[in-house]
Amino acid sequence: METIKWVQGVIAFVKVAETGSFSKAAKSLGVSKSHISKTIRQLEEDLGIALFLRSTRKIQLTSRGEKFLMDSKASLEKLEGAKQDIIHSSEKPRGTLRVTLAGIFGENYIAPVVIKMAKDYPELQIELNFDARIVDLIAEKYDVAIRFGHLPDSSLKAQKIASRREFICASKSYLQANSPIKEPKDLTLHNCLGQNQWTFKKNGKKLQVQVNGNLKTNNPRVLLRAAKNGLGIVRLPGSYVFDEIQKGRLVSILEDFSEGKMDIWAVTPTRHEQNINVKTFITEVKKALSEGYPDVLF
Repeated sequence: METIKWVQGVIAFVKVAETGSFSKAAKSLGVSKSHISKTIRQLEEDLGIALFLRSTRKIQLTSRGEKFLMDSKASLEKLEGAKQDIIHSSEKPRGTLRVTLAGIFGENYIAPVVIKMAKDYPELQIELNFDARIVDLIAEKYDVAIRFGHLPDSSLKAQKIASRREFICASKSYLQANSPIKEPKDLTLHNCLGQNQWTFKKNGKKLQVQVNGNLKTNNPRVLLRAAKNGLGIVRLPGSYVFDEIQKGRLVSILEDFSEGKMDIWAVTPTRHEQNINVKTFITEVKKALSEGYPDVLF
């Protein structure tokens, strides 16, 4: 069997074993079912063993087929790794870059960097996925995640790219029409929108205050709009309210009781940290944030 056909046969074998179906493997590889069957038969003839036990209802790996599957997958992964190493050792980003992130911080500060990279490096294909859940980078094959706050110990590589703070805000009209707010406990007398429990720091210790309001939502944009309309008090990251505070549309309160800054991280699988696409992305993000991310209140 020629080398190229041999490799194609191994790929087809692995795909059949993973999908448990000649039809599904054929669809995944963009070939006909008969082509897959012929390729597997030829591979079995070359090896001199049966890789699958076939029946009218299902196919099943033989014991020797299971061993060959483990070895084949390991070899294909090494080939893919070698391919990526060559691609990413080039001087300019090319190939693919998959990034997962969420929220207005990603929209306002990360997306512009990605757009610039897409213009600067036309051979680079970028996928930007906005998802509030914590994505498994390795299982879902992402190169970078933008994450906030404390990170659990893991095999992932994390680089700090910025910090953020959350602000307690309300419109001037709301504050003028309601009782003064001098301490976190005063919030119990106010219409606090969003979540029911807010955390502060008082004399270096954490303080939790149970608040209530007539609007609950996990959408920060809705809370921002409600606060600007004078409905009540909100707790939001600076990315949402910094501009509103600067322009006087919202007023930041209880500054002396702030929890302080929360770190923002670029997280990557360890083996990706030398990837030219990832390195360029993180470098560009850090540069953009150092120049354009507001730090007066953050």
